[in-house]
Amino acid sequence: MINTKLIDNYFKFLFLSFWPIIWYELVFVSDPFIKSTLVTLYCVITLTYILIIMFFKKNIKSLTLYYRISTLTAFISTLFSLIYPTNLLFLSFKVIFIFMYLYISYTKLFKYKIEEGLVGILASLLLLVIMFRY
Repeated sequence: MINTKLIDNYFKFLFLSFWPIIWYELVFVSDPFIKSTLVTLYCVITLTYILIIMFFKKNIKSLTLYYRISTLTAFISTLFSLIYPTNLLFLSFKVIFIFMYLYISYTKLFKYKIEEGLVGILASLLLLVIMFRY
């Protein structure tokens, strides 16, 4: 069996590695090849994580599972909408996934009193600000 601490640290790594990619995309004028390489690499690592937690979901609470999957899908949809900024399909997916992430974070914070939901609320609001700015 895989250790849940390893799964938690892998999620923290994915969460923290997303923000430098966004910062690089928005602050620097980047090469399209580098941009697509970063997004592809992040998506592969994220999809590997999603497969791992789906396989070992017996060890993880269902709310935590939904929270992590909604976080990563919101991050992936945000990255794809930065690569394809004129595609309305990616924009609609991004809006849907960000609001799912916001809802699950509100539920985690206010219903179950888990403070990790506050991080999700702040991250989803920041994603919404980035969406309106970009």
